[in-house]
Amino acid sequence: MTTRWTLAAGALATALAVAGCSSSPQPAYQPPQGALIPGTAQATVNGRDAGITHSVDCMTIGPMTMISTGGDESGVYTMVSNAEGLDVKLLRLTDLGGFTGSYNQGLDGEATVSMTDRTYDINGTAVGFDLDNPSFRSTGDFRIKIAC
Repeated sequence: MTTRWTLAAGALATALAVAGCSSSPQPAYQPPQGALIPGTAQATVNGRDAGITHSVDCMTIGPMTMISTGGDESGVYTMVSNAEGLDVKLLRLTDLGGFTGSYNQGLDGEATVSMTDRTYDINGTAVGFDLDNPSFRSTGDFRIKIAC
């Protein structure tokens, strides 16, 4: 009888220890209003929605963050500095919404950047060409959200 009580007490202690150490699952991350889930990006160029990509690579070295989305055939590459507030240094669009072009600080185009949580919101104008008419230079208005 003593052996049964000892085994029962041991089993109860083990069950309580396991239950005390377990935790309920963490809820999935919900970004705040205006932000994206990390690792995603969405773009609009000249009013055309280029969709959402789940291929985002962010690398920070000192005050500079290099961000690339998509791939070689379609995507965005940008460099954002936080040395003195957020500032877009360059941005390259490759076949987004039928437009390919770039912005380079101090040259053609314009760009602004803000941040909500982990999401960069980059807006501006790039100089390049429409894929429908590649012989003529044009501008492309863009809005890009990228979450690192």
